[in-house]
Amino acid sequence: ILLDALELAKKHVNYYALDLSKPELERTLSAVPVEYKYVKCHGLVGTYDDALEWLKRPKLQQRHKWILTLGSSIGNFGRQEAAKFLESFANTLGSNDCMLVGLDACQDKQKVYSAYNDRHGKTHDFVRNGLVHANRLLGKAVFKLEDWKVIGEYDEPAGRHQAFYTPIKDLVIDGVYIKAGEKIRVEESHKYSAVQGSELWQAAGLVEQASFGNSMDDYRKVPLSKVANAKQPISVSHYLHYQAHTACRSLRYTWLLVDLSLDYLRSFLHQLSTEFPIKVE
Repeated sequence: ILLDALELAKKHVNYYALDLSKPELERTLSAVPVEYKYVKCHGLVGTYDDALEWLKRPKLQQRHKWILTLGSSIGNFGRQEAAKFLESFANTLGSNDCMLVGLDACQDKQKVYSAYNDRHGKTHDFVRNGLVHANRLLGKAVFKLEDWKVIGEYDEPAGRHQAFYTPIKDLVIDGVYIKAGEKIRVEESHKYSAVQGSELWQAAGLVEQASFGNSMDDYRKVPLSKVANAKQPISVSHYLHYQAHTACRSLRYTWLLVDLSLDYLRSFLHQLSTEFPIKVE
């Protein structure tokens, strides 16, 4: 949808998709319309660390860029880890660059539990497939699927869902004794309230420019910029100018995401920023 909007607005954009799997990357990019004239699509095979090194190239440092992570995968990190992860990418941003982050904000305990523990067992099958992959990497059937089950739990105080492998009987694997019922954590997914989201951005050195939620506001996409090295406003008039300028920036990002063809909005924002200039002393 975003690429279609950029193409429709005749914006010259280079889109780079990152994935660990080359076949999956090729499959995804093959779905992009070939008639794109303004949007150019490219594939990057590698890890997040590889992407960071790629972004640090001098040529890319000089170009305007948006970094997108829309699938709420940030929730798979611990909260401190998530902040460090985002900060590492924030450090590659220039003064006019942004990040767009998808964030799972659901605080409904039953809804979260049901999403990871569906009645058909599809999610548990997905998690159990990790044992199949482990056997493939080890070159032998170390883990027998019939000896294991998946348990999902919602940790309400921590605001996260966790998935565990647990054996249904006592096992000895490569000399390691595992008692029946012992839980081995394999996955966790943190959910972020509005307050927790703000704390995450602050810890990562990022500033929220706007927030786009669904009708229930349990999922949000948030445009973020790097914290500017400017003093906080200290007087009432200074504060009002600062707030007006911040509002102007938020509207600018909304325009970029929602409707790239509104030329009159550009002139309106220019007028607004002229009437309410920010002056940091």
